[in-house]
Amino acid sequence: MTLDLYCERLGPGLLAEPVNAVTNVAFLLAGVWILRRARGDRGVALLGALTLAIGAGSTLFHTLATPLALLADVLPILLFQLVFLALYLQRRTALPASQVPWWVAAFFGLTLLGRQQPQLLNGSLAYAPALLVLLALGLREWRRQGPLLVICAGLFALSLLLRSVDLVVCPWLPLGTHPLWHLLNAAVLAGVSAALLDRPAAAP
Repeated sequence: MTLDLYCERLGPGLLAEPVNAVTNVAFLLAGVWILRRARGDRGVALLGALTLAIGAGSTLFHTLATPLALLADVLPILLFQLVFLALYLQRRTALPASQVPWWVAAFFGLTLLGRQQPQLLNGSLAYAPALLVLLALGLREWRRQGPLLVICAGLFALSLLLRSVDLVVCPWLPLGTHPLWHLLNAAVLAGVSAALLDRPAAAP
């Protein structure tokens, strides 16, 4: 069963989405960059490994386009979000360690709720909790660490918009806008991972 979810795919076959497939190189480059920057930081190294998995899973989906490949695509993305949020709460806030899993579980629940409406915004509603959380964390960090997370939130908002309109623009842009989702998101993953490398004192 071939899933036709994006504008570029016009039929079955491994090469039916060549640009969507090739632009996943951006995730692989971002993953390598994160791993090189981690330098013994196991949490950030895990984010780097998950970024590589995102690139691999997305490549599988944009070539095979099967339900199993779709799972390989979305699962590493979800894991990256959960790991990043857990690391941020542990390193940047004064939350007791026992409360961190509850906040992560709440985020997980909201994300799953967003996935219950795949027809809305081309399935992008599932990423709305991630955008809101990233924006909130970015505003919180602005004075303490600088605007990096806010910039990442802006890039993510733009990439989410481009993902959402991919099918809408098909009549006049056959390639679609999904490849730009890949390129911008690779930058977002690198940025949010880098933001965890410096560890200022935790604040309420």
